Amino acid sequence: MRRVVLSVTAGIVLAMASAAGALAAPAERFTEPLILVSPDFELGLVLFVNTDRDTICTAEQVAFEDALLAWIEGGEVGDPPVDPGFPAGFEMVSFLVKEIGKGALVQHILGSGLPSEVWQMDPDAPGIGPCTDTDDVLTRVGTGSARFRANDNDVFGSGTRGNAFGDRGIINLVDDEGNALRYTWRFHTNSRCHLDEDQGPVCLVEGTALS
Repeated sequence: MRRVVLSVTAGIVLAMASAAGALAAPAERFTEPLILVSPDFELGLVLFVNTDRDTICTAEQVAFEDALLAWIEGGEVGDPPVDPGFPAGFEMVSFLVKEIGKGALVQHILGSGLPSEVWQMDPDAPGIGPCTDTDDVLTRVGTGSARFRANDNDVFGSGTRGNAFGDRGIINLVDDEGNALRYTWRFHTNSRCHLDEDQGPVCLVEGTALS
């Protein structure tokens, strides 16, 4: 589930580039075509939220993932391949950003009605990207619509406060036979978690389910 959160965070940082003026503003609302493309290694699935596999897996993206895998397997010699970047999402997602305290930037993201797909992950998926993680099985679990919410009370880690962040969402799916499915995820943690050797971060809340 951690990889889902990393994808969300990457989208947040990219979207913030268009809102640099909001750093000194009391609050700002805007929209961006954010996507979430993430593997779920626990359930063996790959999520495409606010996009689909055909849109993401261009020839350039597949070539990048193949080159990245070869680079890693070769011992990471030289520069990594250039990431072509994912295309924009199908629908707009709402952002609310506000600077508070001593420079901490709070951000809330809300998306709903987002076209989505869930694909089965290859048994030997390399974990490099969504295309090479699904290109052997090529089995679509279902298509449908997603909604999600993400919050971060210190986006850029100002260090002026404890940073709590996380996201949660639901994808209502229909498989090729017309059966209704639901995929859910939840992640929440904060920078003041203390580690337990057996349990990991004590304050960490995470989980996924497909029913």
